[in-house]
Amino acid sequence: MRLLLPLIATLLLTASRAEGQDPADDYLFVLTSEHDYTAGSFSLIELTSPWEGDLNLAPMHTDNVAVTHNGLIYVVNRWGGDNIQVLDPAQGHATVRQFSVGTGSNPHDIAFVSDTRAFVTRYESAELWEVDPSTGEHTDTIDLSPLADSDGLPEMDGLAIHDGSLYVSVQRLDRSSWPWVPEPPSYLAVIDLADNTLRDIDPQTPGIQGIALAATNPNSLIHVDPMTGDFLIGEQGIGGVLDGGIERIDPETGESGGFVVTEETLGNDLYEWDGFTGRRGFAVTLTQPDYGTEVVAFDFSSGERLATLLSSNLYVYADVIIDPYRDQAVIADRTLENPGLRIFSMSSLEEMTQTVVSTGLFPHHLLKLPASGTGVGDSEPLASRPLLNAWPQPAVADLSLQLDLSHSAVVDLTILDLNGRCVARLLEQAQVAPDRVIRWDGRDDACRHVPAGTYLARIQGPRLDETRILRMLH
Repeated sequence: MRLLLPLIATLLLTASRAEGQDPADDYLFVLTSEHDYTAGSFSLIELTSPWEGDLNLAPMHTDNVAVTHNGLIYVVNRWGGDNIQVLDPAQGHATVRQFSVGTGSNPHDIAFVSDTRAFVTRYESAELWEVDPSTGEHTDTIDLSPLADSDGLPEMDGLAIHDGSLYVSVQRLDRSSWPWVPEPPSYLAVIDLADNTLRDIDPQTPGIQGIALAATNPNSLIHVDPMTGDFLIGEQGIGGVLDGGIERIDPETGESGGFVVTEETLGNDLYEWDGFTGRRGFAVTLTQPDYGTEVVAFDFSSGERLATLLSSNLYVYADVIIDPYRDQAVIADRTLENPGLRIFSMSSLEEMTQTVVSTGLFPHHLLKLPASGTGVGDSEPLASRPLLNAWPQPAVADLSLQLDLSHSAVVDLTILDLNGRCVARLLEQAQVAPDRVIRWDGRDDACRHVPAGTYLARIQGPRLDETRILRMLH
């Protein structure tokens, strides 16, 4: 208690000075290309007004997506690239490694078990690769042909890891005619990471079965809902037929929680999306047969459509990412005359910028990254960033606490009053993911609403101990 009280005083002083500042200096890593995809690059954009950045920083492949792991950026260079490119923000986002995953393989995603063990989906092959991302060495192969459709290709796409298993979205497209049509069912393949064997989800049915999805053609990366831990999978179904949506899957049981939102509600084929429980979601949809694009806001809890934010009869809206800390939804806009980012308020659904935020070339993929001190503007070093962020602040009834750790960890998360007494225990020796979000409903351990006032959220774990001020307005 004697140690905690000086900390409380320091926190209150710091909070009074920092009132109104953003909780973290995250930034956007934006993959870009020429309008005709003849050349590519990347740009770094601040997430706060006036959204300035560093543009066209280095030549890149033109068909790619990016993920981050343990401080590094892994760019998956897809069709015609067939490699993984590793960028280090601490070295000015320089390429520190690049390795092939097989000529003509068309990789689509990479997921990490550790710094030396990762898996890569190879869209033009039935073989999923395990690699050592620290060296690029190909270390193992997993055959997914038992889940392929009649042409022998499973069309493996997104990846997720949970509790000792690797999950792989399998589209199963019939390529005998154009456009390709998914052959039902589409699956989540399940692989036991102890021995890299493909698990049979339904032993009563002949052959090897994955988790059958409610719709076909899972075409988005697998999102993990930070509020629930469920998998959220965008499924496009048959082009021009409103038969898909965003499906919720419980990885513990493999059971479907149904659609969060359907294509019928969105009004068109699902293309890209972002959102999670308790927040508004945003989707880029495709109109058929001309491949126009719209950006639609929807309620992630009720599945109701809220508004159409943008609409074009051309393919111009390529990606969307939410930034709930700053109440922003960021859209990649490839409009020929003025490409860049369009930024909307998540709450009001009004556009926050009078002009498009330039990204140099035409943006097609967005990745939010923690500030590293070497990227955009005067970003603070990674080591000084908070481990725990809260929104909204002040809170009227309840709030969300997001952990911002560099790796999974076993932690305690408690709510304290200003005398250091425990008000509510939210986590006790719980294994959590680096970006886990915890909801506090403003109640104590006896389920009573706490009085309005100032409280402290404290996270503790191995080499972790941080406290954040919360203000509750009941």
